[in-house]
Amino acid sequence: IPENSQNIVGVATIKAPLEKVFGAYTDPTLFSKWWGRGHPMKIYDFDCKDGGRWHIAECTPDGREHVFAGSFHEIAANERIVQTFEYLGMPERGHVLLERTDFIAIDAGTTQIKSVSTAQSREDRDGIVATGMESGWRQSVDALGRLLEK
Repeated sequence: IPENSQNIVGVATIKAPLEKVFGAYTDPTLFSKWWGRGHPMKIYDFDCKDGGRWHIAECTPDGREHVFAGSFHEIAANERIVQTFEYLGMPERGHVLLERTDFIAIDAGTTQIKSVSTAQSREDRDGIVATGMESGWRQSVDALGRLLEK
């Protein structure tokens, strides 16, 4: 987490070609296999296009559902995704992040993912981090690696 910033930054490297990594972010069937830390997921809506929306639930082993939603602002094939992100389990709605995820080919079989999530305030950022978002993102990226590195 950068100091004096409203941002949360995540960088990961996946041993898979850029097109496969990008596809795992945009294909709802693949997305559901890794995003929720690899837990089962419900996809209520996933219209991955400029102006589309998404609404999903991660189903945890303890039987709870963690519900998330947002809008896709830009889908630049094999380059970046810009979207909003909101965890609907917060006590009050409206703590929305703007996320930009860039996909960079390191070589033919390796892709770097760089995600920058911007909160509306540092207080929002800190509250969202306190929910476990960072570790959840890391666990999801690890699940993506396992899925694509098979």
